[in-house]
Amino acid sequence: MANTQQNAVSAGTGSDFRVAALGAIMPFGLGMLVLVGYAWIGVFGIVLGLLGAVWWAVWWRRKHNKKFFPRDVEGGPYVLTLVLTVILLIAALASI
Repeated sequence: MANTQQNAVSAGTGSDFRVAALGAIMPFGLGMLVLVGYAWIGVFGIVLGLLGAVWWAVWWRRKHNKKFFPRDVEGGPYVLTLVLTVILLIAALASI
């Protein structure tokens, strides 16, 4: 018997792209946060960067119903995460 129902796993190509991009952006952004903390303050900056990274991850998870990679990513938090990551990359490059 053939299954004629549509696949409900994907929320669309755009949403799939955003989730795939988040798979790269989130760890990179969290690492940049720790790197900038170290570059600016030293060892204490690593601790602050790790605390900030945990807060960022918890915020993201709460924003998306306790999922790190939801089926449909909202545009606002996605853009905010992308902008914050770019700002942290620029700050890290300026600190070198």
